Amino acid sequence: MTPWYKSNPRLFREERGTLVSAAPLMGMIIAGPDYRLNQVSLLEHESVVIHGTYGISIPDSEDQIEYGICILLPDRYPKQPPVLFCNDPKLPVGVIDRHILSDGSACLGVYADLMTRWLKKSDIANFLENFAAPFLVWQTYYDAHQKPPSWGQRSHYSEGIIEYYAELLSMNNKQSIIGFMKLLARKNRPKGHERCPCSSGERLRNCHRQLLYSTREKVKWEYVVKDVKAVLNSNQVKSS
Repeated sequence: MTPWYKSNPRLFREERGTLVSAAPLMGMIIAGPDYRLNQVSLLEHESVVIHGTYGISIPDSEDQIEYGICILLPDRYPKQPPVLFCNDPKLPVGVIDRHILSDGSACLGVYADLMTRWLKKSDIANFLENFAAPFLVWQTYYDAHQKPPSWGQRSHYSEGIIEYYAELLSMNNKQSIIGFMKLLARKNRPKGHERCPCSSGERLRNCHRQLLYSTREKVKWEYVVKDVKAVLNSNQVKSS
């Protein structure tokens, strides 16, 4: 597969131009294998990388704080969102309570939520403003108060996925939520004669069919598939 920056050099130039105004202390390059994204991660193959210093405004203050970050634009960009890598001593690698994974990449949210929000406006300015900046503001609060804020991040792993779908479906029973996720993850729309996952014993047509159908319009089934697998794999690990 030809990477995006070779098949669409115009987009590469446009994104690099956008970066100049959106983040003047960062640069976009085509980096070769073994390029260092941070102290623990190297590129596996040639890719587009954005690197440098990104400044954010501190809430309720006129001050700014700067972070060293690195952003990987995947081969299928912009169909796939960028990956944010932390490259700053203030962003400790592998500290899951900070939502920073062992490779230094930032956990920016549940897959379906991330993809849905990204594809509404898939460009680097949107990523910086609506994904990178909120993540870094959250980190600034954590450093200032030595605890996570009550906003901006869900729980870790499968618990966070369940929280997202609980909000999406407006329900709180875990097993019911997983049942609805399985129906949302189907390529074809479930039929009205099937049992409703809410444990009422009713058929979908007499219960939560409209909720299910309307939710399928908000989030693509392909995204839900990945979230379902993550939840089920997590449950298998816990039960083993």
